[in-house]
Amino acid sequence: MALLKRRGSAESEPLAEQVELDEQDPSADPRRTAAKGRPTPKRSEARAARGKTAAPTGKGASRQDAKSARRRQSQEYRAAMMSGDVSRLPPRERAPERVLARDLVDTRLTVGPFFLVAAVVYFVGGLIPNGVVRLAATLLMLLGIIAVVVDSIVLSWQVSRKVAERYPDSRVRVRAYAAQRALLPRRWRLPRPRVSRGDARP
Repeated sequence: MALLKRRGSAESEPLAEQVELDEQDPSADPRRTAAKGRPTPKRSEARAARGKTAAPTGKGASRQDAKSARRRQSQEYRAAMMSGDVSRLPPRERAPERVLARDLVDTRLTVGPFFLVAAVVYFVGGLIPNGVVRLAATLLMLLGIIAVVVDSIVLSWQVSRKVAERYPDSRVRVRAYAAQRALLPRRWRLPRPRVSRGDARP
């Protein structure tokens, strides 16, 4: 029995020493994490650190720069459309054929704005429970449609003929463009008119 006790005590001494070493040296156990050497940040500090993102580099930076450039260009085009400055308009709107078509439309009185009024009258008349009022609103709407169709055909023909005379080799289509612009009131047209109504034809 004495031999067993001595042997057991002798074997337990290295184990005790190993436990003491493990407690002193956490790196001896791979399952334990060593100390970070700095205090744990507060939640507010961690959120602030996450909010501060590093500046993008490489492809990310180039995409961000391209997006910013497109946004600036779009704002410049929008400002040019509102001011009517031809030199700053998008390339499509700077085409001389479109500029001429816009000027021709803006110098004459069109039926489009009156048709919008007729459409409003037709809508309001349909809400009134009176047969005579509804019939009058319907007739006014039909006359407005006929007037718009005739005016659009005449205007598109005049604009296309004028553009063909000035730019015989042009392939820019201006008929639908002119008819669409003529449907809107002057204050709603973009680019803004640069000529007054009744001015000499361009």
